Amino acid sequence: MNSRTAQMVTYGLAGTCGVLGLAAILAWMGAGRGYSWLADSSEPPPVTGVGRIDGEPVAIPPEAQFAEIQQRPIFNEDRKPTPPAAPEVAKSDLPPVPLNVTLTGIILTPNVRLAMVQDNAKNESVSLRLGMPLPGDQQVWTLSEIKNRSAVFKNASDETAEVELQVAEVKAVAPPASRLPTPPPPQQPTAASPPPGGAPPPPPVANANVPAQPADRAAELQRRIEERRREMREQAEKLRQQQEANKNTE
Repeated sequence: MNSRTAQMVTYGLAGTCGVLGLAAILAWMGAGRGYSWLADSSEPPPVTGVGRIDGEPVAIPPEAQFAEIQQRPIFNEDRKPTPPAAPEVAKSDLPPVPLNVTLTGIILTPNVRLAMVQDNAKNESVSLRLGMPLPGDQQVWTLSEIKNRSAVFKNASDETAEVELQVAEVKAVAPPASRLPTPPPPQQPTAASPPPGGAPPPPPVANANVPAQPADRAAELQRRIEERRREMREQAEKLRQQQEANKNTE
């Protein structure tokens, strides 16, 4: 420790001793004798001012005094009482409604399972997922299972009904009469005709009104396409030559 540091430590200790000596002189002269500990008492200290708490319970006025507020509620725009809400009817309390739907389609994918049904009473189509109820009067029926070609519905009474998928039958459509080949007219017997039981008549000549075969129509369509392509190529070549001629004149 050098001399400067020792001098500063000495000054600090001297100042501390001076402060303690002054406090001892003030205590000897009677400073602080008027303070003492508060005596123990079971009664709470009196509270005065705005912080006073009233220990008496609040008496609620009778309900008859609020009749005007109930008849004219301030939070309603028309100042009329709010009508009571209709009680909710549980599904089990609803009357039984027969299932009257037609299954028109089924979608089965790893992420989507849908059943498309048609309400026969209202003639409306709706798509349902598993657990969804039918709309309208048939809301007591809920879709519980979707199969490959049917759907199972369940009502509040745990009754189940399975609806099969309706598949429309494909019927063969007859070609129009105008496209049918006209049968040849029957040959009239003549004097040169062979007698009955003789040689068979010659085969009928094919009618000229018989439409072309599908292969002939395909060849005709291909020929028209090739002609149209050739015309387009010629038009493009003429347009290119015209543009080059315009550039040369400029």
